[in-house]
Amino acid sequence: MSAGAAGQPVRDPGLQPERTRLAWRRTTLSGAVAAVLAMKTALHGGVSVAGIVVCALCCGLWLAFLALAHRRIHALAASPEPA
Repeated sequence: MSAGAAGQPVRDPGLQPERTRLAWRRTTLSGAVAAVLAMKTALHGGVSVAGIVVCALCCGLWLAFLALAHRRIHALAASPEPA
């Protein structure tokens, strides 16, 4: 690792955005797993109105989070690398 002007280590500007993108993808994947498990639990005793409402809510929340993550990943890709 090389040192900068004040003895500070020089940071690679490409790694932090990549780690952030990977973190958004991992979080989206774990949200999908949590949504599937919640839907499975809601429908465990059979199909009911409450179970269907819970499933619809889980799907809606997961899709909203997926859209947010997609927008954040594209914002990271569109921003210039830091100086």
